[in-house]
Amino acid sequence: MRVLSDYDSSVLCVCYPQILPPEIYNILWDQILRACYHTLLDGKCTNEGRALMQLDFRHFQVKVESLTSLRPLPDPHIVETYIKAYYLPENSLEKWIQEQTEYTPRQMMNLLQYVSQGSKKIRLNLTSFMEDLDLNL
Repeated sequence: MRVLSDYDSSVLCVCYPQILPPEIYNILWDQILRACYHTLLDGKCTNEGRALMQLDFRHFQVKVESLTSLRPLPDPHIVETYIKAYYLPENSLEKWIQEQTEYTPRQMMNLLQYVSQGSKKIRLNLTSFMEDLDLNL
């Protein structure tokens, strides 16, 4: 969070004594938040981490809202939908994978590795399914 706070201060200082137009300020924050979301999704998740991931993301949103005037925050559903996928059964996960376009193959594989931790058969089935979709694993 300190990096984001420093980022906000730096952006404002670069423009001083001029005022950064709100449209530009919002575009910059939009892009930095999208990068943060994807960084969150690239992390590996454990059993304990899965439950905390939702809390961490909500805490992140609250802190970011205190740093920026950008409202609403851009596309939080990217993280929220990904977290919810951890709770899907295998047959629903296959459908979910087919419908998603905003996640990288690496993020999909991280999800599959977690979901299939207890079953090599499930992992092989889902990995094969993703290869059939041509996700460049």
